[in-house]
Amino acid sequence: MAILIRRGRVVDPDSGTDAVLDLLIDEERVISAAPRIAPPNGATVIDAAGLVVLPGFVDMHTHSDFTLQDDPAAEARLHQGITTDVTGNCGFSPFPLPAGCIGFGSFFNSRITHGWPDLDSYAAHLRRQRPTVNIAPLVGLGAVREHVLGPAPRPPDAAEAAAMRRLVEQALEQGAFGVSSGLVYTPGRYADAAEIRDVLAPVARAGRLYATHLRDERDGLVDSVAEAISTAEAAGVALQVSHHKALGRANWGRTRQTLSMIDEANRRGVSDVAVDYYPYTSGSTGVSSLLPDGSLDGGWTTLRERADESAERLRLLRHLESSAQFRPDEIIIGRSRTWPEASGRALQDLAGTDGRTEVEALLKLILDEGERLTMIVPAASEDDLAGVSAHPTAMHGSDGWLMTAARARYEHPRNLFSTIRVLAPALLGRTSIIQAVRRLATAPARRLSLTDRGTLRPGSYADVVIADPARAARQPDNESAHSYPDLMRWVFVNGQAVIEDAKPTGRRPGQVLRAS
Repeated sequence: MAILIRRGRVVDPDSGTDAVLDLLIDEERVISAAPRIAPPNGATVIDAAGLVVLPGFVDMHTHSDFTLQDDPAAEARLHQGITTDVTGNCGFSPFPLPAGCIGFGSFFNSRITHGWPDLDSYAAHLRRQRPTVNIAPLVGLGAVREHVLGPAPRPPDAAEAAAMRRLVEQALEQGAFGVSSGLVYTPGRYADAAEIRDVLAPVARAGRLYATHLRDERDGLVDSVAEAISTAEAAGVALQVSHHKALGRANWGRTRQTLSMIDEANRRGVSDVAVDYYPYTSGSTGVSSLLPDGSLDGGWTTLRERADESAERLRLLRHLESSAQFRPDEIIIGRSRTWPEASGRALQDLAGTDGRTEVEALLKLILDEGERLTMIVPAASEDDLAGVSAHPTAMHGSDGWLMTAARARYEHPRNLFSTIRVLAPALLGRTSIIQAVRRLATAPARRLSLTDRGTLRPGSYADVVIADPARAARQPDNESAHSYPDLMRWVFVNGQAVIEDAKPTGRRPGQVLRAS
């Protein structure tokens, strides 16, 4: 059935449009945009006077593949105007994994109890769940390594390297938009640059994307960016630097150097390098990233057994107190299942509640919760965030994974408000709306060669957002409440209304997209 959106301010960076127009949708496509369109017989007419009509947002960096099948209505995405999630980031994807693989990616609040052998089988499972939003999958090199080597902290031999390449090639043949690495996480941290270059060979042949969570975003940031660029150039692939930032006050300002390195790489023209970012100076990650190198080489059971020994326990406590990437007084605990009263609280507030010091409480949480526990931590400076978000290659990526406000309680607010932080200032005239929409929709769609999304050109898929500028001023005040933002009045996915007058409709028209 046709839908006519009348008298809205249509903003589409792809076509250079910023004007009051009518927009006609029929079935799953945009039909036309013009100053005046007569409504077809039987068309639904939406009066968008005073509202802003935008292409649906493409979230360049998410981990929705670990949660969407359990919450396919994805209300946390819809209320942000997100119509497509790019998944498989930081080396994590639910495929290709052995069927019995349990716990991989568990700190994403995942309830997945097994892996899938390939993209086709995972996509078939997701289609049965009928998600509301579209999914554009990457394949995680951490999952590839886990499939072939398990958690082994060693390089692959020749046969294992060939098996890893075959898995990547298979995922690309099945439509993965590229690959990702997470070089700070287990098992990705065991992969050196030579291993990554080798496994990227099928990516180069397919002309797809390589996204990376850098090996070090703190003291080793510059070296890690250099490694990523040299790896991509040697492999001949486009490089996406994930959630680019400089961690730790001593490193603030270093993004000026790393962005210059990216500019220089792009001038050389050997590889196409871009960045994504989330609009917060705080971040969120799993508590396992606080542990000393090698702590998890034998898995969590071995770590817990060793931690019972006084010498090893003392070593862990000393590391957490003085050598971990975040100090105890910087950490806010996510949702704790074993210690519920710790959920959402600053670690320093827990000290003394049961006779434990800060680091003793932290070690207890790490050992009790394992990979499942997340934390909110300081990440970047405002100046670094401003510089990264203004870079010509920059695009938005929430780094979110939670699909409902209820599950986002105690977790990072980027799960609910990330796009709002980019769009609301633009709707209020404080920043460029063309630039905001380019970062939210157009740039990530083009990065993935999704030529018929991230745009409102006639013939494109009707992923459309209608936002209300009158509601923009009050959005940031709602973040601490962990309720949905109400900026979006209507949202369409593949031509179907999934938000209607600011309320979900229950329709679930999302698709698993495939690269061609």
